[in-house]
Amino acid sequence: MLSEDEKQAIIERVSKKAGDYEEAFISCAQGTLLALQEEFHLGGGTDIIRAASFMPGVASRKETCGAFLGALMALGLLFGRANPLDTAYSGLESRGEFAERKKRTAWRFCEELKNELGSTQCSHVHAKLMGKEYDFMDSESFGEFLKDGGAQLCRIPPEKAARIAARIILEEYDRQETASVASGM
Repeated sequence: MLSEDEKQAIIERVSKKAGDYEEAFISCAQGTLLALQEEFHLGGGTDIIRAASFMPGVASRKETCGAFLGALMALGLLFGRANPLDTAYSGLESRGEFAERKKRTAWRFCEELKNELGSTQCSHVHAKLMGKEYDFMDSESFGEFLKDGGAQLCRIPPEKAARIAARIILEEYDRQETASVASGM
Protein backbone atom coordinates (compact mmCIF):
# COMPACT_ATOMS: atom_id res chain seq x y z
CA MET A 1 0.00 0.00 0.00
CA LEU A 2 1.22 3.49 -0.81
CA SER A 3 2.02 5.93 1.96
CA GLU A 4 -0.02 9.12 2.26
CA ASP A 5 3.00 11.09 1.03
CA GLU A 6 3.28 8.85 -2.05
CA LYS A 7 -0.44 9.25 -2.77
CA GLN A 8 -0.21 13.01 -2.40
CA ALA A 9 2.76 13.10 -4.78
CA ILE A 10 0.76 11.16 -7.38
CA ILE A 11 -2.25 13.45 -6.97
CA GLU A 12 -0.07 16.56 -7.32
CA ARG A 13 1.76 15.13 -10.34
CA VAL A 14 -1.39 14.16 -12.25
CA SER A 15 -3.07 17.45 -11.38
CA LYS A 16 -0.13 19.50 -12.66
CA LYS A 17 0.14 17.39 -15.80
CA ALA A 18 -3.58 17.89 -16.57
CA GLY A 19 -3.12 21.64 -16.20
CA ASP A 20 0.04 21.63 -18.31
CA TYR A 21 -1.73 19.72 -21.08
CA GLU A 22 -4.66 22.16 -20.98
CA GLU A 23 -2.36 25.11 -21.30
CA ALA A 24 -0.35 23.46 -24.09
CA PHE A 25 -3.14 22.30 -26.38
CA ILE A 26 -6.34 23.87 -25.01
CA SER A 27 -8.42 20.75 -24.71
CA CYS A 28 -9.49 20.24 -21.13
CA ALA A 29 -11.09 16.88 -21.92
CA GLN A 30 -8.08 15.43 -23.69
CA GLY A 31 -5.58 16.89 -21.22
CA THR A 32 -7.41 15.60 -18.16
CA LEU A 33 -7.97 12.16 -19.68
CA LEU A 34 -4.39 11.88 -20.94
CA ALA A 35 -2.88 12.86 -17.58
CA LEU A 36 -4.96 10.24 -15.74
CA GLN A 37 -4.45 7.65 -18.46
CA GLU A 38 -0.67 8.04 -18.31
CA GLU A 39 -0.40 8.13 -14.52
CA PHE A 40 -2.59 5.11 -13.89
CA HIS A 41 -1.86 3.12 -17.08
CA LEU A 42 -5.56 3.02 -17.91
CA GLY A 43 -5.25 1.80 -21.47
CA GLY A 44 -7.45 2.89 -24.31
CA GLY A 45 -4.49 4.25 -26.21
CA THR A 46 -4.73 7.16 -28.58
CA ASP A 47 -8.20 6.14 -29.79
CA ILE A 48 -9.74 7.12 -26.46
CA ILE A 49 -7.86 10.43 -26.50
CA ARG A 50 -9.11 11.06 -30.03
CA ALA A 51 -12.65 10.27 -28.88
CA ALA A 52 -12.39 13.13 -26.38
CA SER A 53 -11.56 15.67 -29.13
CA PHE A 54 -14.95 17.37 -29.19
CA MET A 55 -15.79 17.18 -25.52
CA PRO A 56 -14.65 20.59 -24.26
CA GLY A 57 -17.95 22.36 -23.70
CA VAL A 58 -19.55 19.52 -25.72
CA ALA A 59 -18.40 20.53 -29.20
CA SER A 60 -17.76 24.11 -27.99
CA ARG A 61 -21.47 24.58 -27.27
CA LYS A 62 -20.71 25.84 -23.73
CA GLU A 63 -22.32 22.76 -22.24
CA THR A 64 -20.61 20.16 -20.02
CA CYS A 65 -17.06 21.00 -18.96
CA GLY A 66 -14.48 18.95 -20.87
CA ALA A 67 -12.31 18.40 -17.79
CA PHE A 68 -15.33 16.83 -16.14
CA LEU A 69 -15.92 14.55 -19.15
CA GLY A 70 -12.24 13.62 -19.55
CA ALA A 71 -11.95 12.56 -15.92
CA LEU A 72 -15.24 10.69 -16.12
CA MET A 73 -13.90 8.81 -19.16
CA ALA A 74 -10.76 7.92 -17.19
CA LEU A 75 -12.91 6.59 -14.35
CA GLY A 76 -14.90 4.63 -16.93
CA LEU A 77 -11.69 3.05 -18.23
CA LEU A 78 -11.00 1.81 -14.73
CA PHE A 79 -14.46 1.09 -13.31
CA GLY A 80 -16.71 0.72 -16.35
CA ARG A 81 -17.76 -2.44 -18.06
CA ALA A 82 -16.01 -3.32 -21.31
CA ASN A 83 -18.99 -4.95 -22.93
CA PRO A 84 -22.52 -3.89 -21.97
CA LEU A 85 -23.84 -7.10 -23.57
CA ASP A 86 -21.73 -9.27 -21.25
CA THR A 87 -24.06 -11.78 -19.58
CA ALA A 88 -22.28 -11.19 -16.26
CA TYR A 89 -24.25 -7.94 -16.08
CA SER A 90 -27.61 -9.43 -17.02
CA GLY A 91 -28.84 -10.57 -13.61
CA LEU A 92 -30.50 -8.19 -11.19
CA GLU A 93 -27.83 -8.80 -8.57
CA SER A 94 -24.94 -7.97 -10.90
CA ARG A 95 -26.80 -4.97 -12.30
CA GLY A 96 -27.36 -3.81 -8.75
CA GLU A 97 -23.68 -4.22 -7.93
CA PHE A 98 -22.66 -2.26 -11.02
CA ALA A 99 -25.13 0.50 -10.24
CA GLU A 100 -24.38 0.56 -6.53
CA ARG A 101 -20.61 0.43 -6.52
CA LYS A 102 -19.38 1.67 -9.86
CA LYS A 103 -21.98 4.30 -10.62
CA ARG A 104 -21.75 5.67 -7.08
CA THR A 105 -18.07 6.24 -7.70
CA ALA A 106 -18.89 8.28 -10.80
CA TRP A 107 -21.68 10.11 -8.96
CA ARG A 108 -19.28 10.98 -6.15
CA PHE A 109 -16.76 12.36 -8.64
CA CYS A 110 -19.46 14.48 -10.29
CA GLU A 111 -20.65 15.94 -7.01
CA GLU A 112 -17.15 16.68 -5.75
CA LEU A 113 -16.15 18.45 -8.96
CA LYS A 114 -19.40 20.39 -9.07
CA ASN A 115 -18.74 21.55 -5.50
CA GLU A 116 -15.18 22.59 -6.43
CA LEU A 117 -16.08 24.47 -9.62
CA GLY A 118 -19.59 25.64 -8.74
CA SER A 119 -20.98 23.92 -11.84
CA THR A 120 -20.16 21.26 -14.40
CA GLN A 121 -21.29 23.49 -17.27
CA CYS A 122 -18.44 25.01 -19.30
CA SER A 123 -20.06 28.43 -19.68
CA HIS A 124 -20.66 28.72 -15.93
CA VAL A 125 -17.10 27.63 -15.14
CA HIS A 126 -15.67 30.17 -17.62
CA ALA A 127 -17.85 32.92 -16.18
CA LYS A 128 -16.65 32.10 -12.68
CA LEU A 129 -12.96 31.83 -13.64
CA MET A 130 -12.79 34.67 -16.11
CA GLY A 131 -15.74 36.92 -15.33
CA LYS A 132 -17.41 36.28 -18.68
CA GLU A 133 -18.36 33.63 -21.22
CA TYR A 134 -16.58 33.05 -24.50
CA ASP A 135 -17.85 31.64 -27.78
CA PHE A 136 -15.23 29.20 -29.06
CA MET A 137 -17.01 28.93 -32.39
CA ASP A 138 -16.30 32.62 -33.01
CA SER A 139 -12.63 33.24 -33.82
CA GLU A 140 -12.72 36.77 -32.40
CA SER A 141 -14.16 35.54 -29.09
CA PHE A 142 -11.66 32.68 -28.96
CA GLY A 143 -8.86 35.19 -29.58
CA GLU A 144 -10.20 37.25 -26.68
CA PHE A 145 -10.21 34.14 -24.52
CA LEU A 146 -6.52 33.58 -25.27
CA LYS A 147 -5.65 37.27 -24.82
CA ASP A 148 -7.46 37.29 -21.46
CA GLY A 149 -5.28 34.42 -20.22
CA GLY A 150 -7.86 31.70 -20.82
CA ALA A 151 -5.31 28.96 -21.45
CA GLN A 152 -3.72 29.67 -18.06
CA LEU A 153 -6.97 30.15 -16.14
CA CYS A 154 -8.52 27.07 -17.72
CA ARG A 155 -5.81 24.97 -16.08
CA ILE A 156 -7.96 25.04 -12.96
CA PRO A 157 -10.80 22.70 -14.05
CA PRO A 158 -8.45 19.97 -15.41
CA GLU A 159 -6.26 20.24 -12.32
CA LYS A 160 -9.24 19.88 -10.00
CA ALA A 161 -10.88 17.11 -12.06
CA ALA A 162 -7.63 15.13 -12.25
CA ARG A 163 -7.01 15.63 -8.51
CA ILE A 164 -10.45 14.32 -7.53
CA ALA A 165 -10.33 11.40 -9.98
CA ALA A 166 -6.81 10.45 -8.86
CA ARG A 167 -7.87 10.45 -5.22
CA ILE A 168 -10.83 8.19 -6.04
CA ILE A 169 -8.63 5.84 -8.08
CA LEU A 170 -6.07 5.60 -5.27
CA GLU A 171 -8.84 4.86 -2.76
CA GLU A 172 -10.07 2.05 -5.02
CA TYR A 173 -6.54 0.64 -5.29
CA ASP A 174 -6.36 0.67 -1.47
CA ARG A 175 -9.70 -1.13 -1.23
CA GLN A 176 -8.59 -3.79 -3.71
CA GLU A 177 -5.27 -4.27 -1.95
CA THR A 178 -6.99 -4.54 1.44
CA ALA A 179 -9.48 -7.05 0.02
CA SER A 180 -6.63 -9.13 -1.46
CA VAL A 181 -4.80 -9.19 1.87
CA ALA A 182 -7.98 -10.08 3.75
CA SER A 183 -8.72 -12.96 1.40
CA GLY A 184 -5.19 -14.35 1.85
CA MET A 185 -3.90 -13.55 -1.64
